[in-house]
Amino acid sequence: YFVKQGCLLEMYQPENFDAFTQAIDQALLQHTDRAGILVAAGGDGTLNAVAHRLWQAQQHTPCLREVKLGIIPLGTFNYVARALQIPLDPFQAAAAIVYGHAQSIHVGCVNQYLYLNNASIGLYPHLIQQRELDNRRFGRYRWVALWSGLTVLLRRHHRLKLRMSVDGQSEALLTPMVFFGNNQLQFSDYKMKMAECAAQGKLAVVSLQSVTRWQMFKLIMSVHLGRFEQMAEVHCYCAERIRIEMGGREMKLAIDGEVVSVQSPLQFQVAQHALQVMVPHVTT
Repeated sequence: YFVKQGCLLEMYQPENFDAFTQAIDQALLQHTDRAGILVAAGGDGTLNAVAHRLWQAQQHTPCLREVKLGIIPLGTFNYVARALQIPLDPFQAAAAIVYGHAQSIHVGCVNQYLYLNNASIGLYPHLIQQRELDNRRFGRYRWVALWSGLTVLLRRHHRLKLRMSVDGQSEALLTPMVFFGNNQLQFSDYKMKMAECAAQGKLAVVSLQSVTRWQMFKLIMSVHLGRFEQMAEVHCYCAERIRIEMGGREMKLAIDGEVVSVQSPLQFQVAQHALQVMVPHVTT
């Protein structure tokens, strides 16, 4: 499609993560003397890796700040594309890259990492790891992700003993999970008012109290009924900066569907207008 539209195209199809990062760096090298668009074709995890590399490069190489990000969504949920109204059909998404316009987006930051959709500690990283195991066994289908998540949520959960500072106000937490959302669509899908916080470019954060299996089941039902934020076990925050400490220990951190190990403390904030993404022209 891109060639037919007269675009100068270089395609990379890396076979592993090391080759993937090398391909991104090689693609960025091609743009040091000319503006262009770096296109990521894949799911939200792939998009995160490309966006992170581009964002880092733009901090150190001013000429790369003119490079735009293009998205061809090929994942399971495609939250970033959907939030930006990018078509899920690959050819229509390609048309948006060629004929659309650039829109600035904000991104979440935690230590040296970037997230477009969400970041979480505690229960959610275990959910991601179980989902990957089930995906390899049954295939990458939406129902597999939903069923896998449900089975993890209904298990007995390990509680994290944390100290969280919200815009300078510190409090102790004993919680199975803290969730940071950057994509308002994820909150809107579950009728949560935290969508407004994410849309404003702030940290939209949800933490849970320690819960029994029965309480967790009620929480899951409340999500589908649009009552999650009103549950007594749920605490929501809308902040500029958040710091989480856990005695200097290493923590599992889920970032846009990938799990990494990070040393405490964790520093969360939002980089506003951090990237330029190609989106379709909206007609009324």
